[in-house]
Amino acid sequence: MKLVLKEKVFTLKERFNVTDEQEQPLYSVEGKFFSWGHQFDVEDAGGAHVAHIKQKVLALLPRYFITCDGMEEMELKGHLNIIHPHYTLETPDGGWEVRGDFLHHEYTIKKGEEEIATVTKKWFSFGDSYTLDVAEDKNVVPALCVMVALDCIFEDGAAAAAGGAAAAGAYTHHQNNAQNAPEAHTTEE
Repeated sequence: MKLVLKEKVFTLKERFNVTDEQEQPLYSVEGKFFSWGHQFDVEDAGGAHVAHIKQKVLALLPRYFITCDGMEEMELKGHLNIIHPHYTLETPDGGWEVRGDFLHHEYTIKKGEEEIATVTKKWFSFGDSYTLDVAEDKNVVPALCVMVALDCIFEDGAAAAAGGAAAAGAYTHHQNNAQNAPEAHTTEE
């Protein structure tokens, strides 16, 4: 099943509309306005709650807890690997592994050698837009939740990198100004 996720822009809280390829609404994902860390509720087209996503804030590496109705809580964990970063989702029926090109938002979710889903970002769209291709219908909601959590992780990383770059630029600018400033002359009596 192919899903199309479009992030709403110009809203105070994060929101995704999820449709099929014919743009028929399937799910909506809405973030909490005031929360400690990212939190999302997922509802189907009829408005029934189907999942909850919650970030564990005080963690060294990214961690999200995902609760899908009728399933045990699952945990998405980031793993420290600079060359090939990856994530795992601990599910009641075994672990999923997420690998791919996270910089370009193209990755695969697998359980062993079985492909669960693939995610690709649509470039040149207004707001973030993704295609989520899920092999089996039973995995649609958990795969959707993993994709939303990973989007938050990547956005937080980009914001941190931008903040770090801005701070480094400001520091360099300050250092350059200090070096190029004329020396103050003092007179002794």
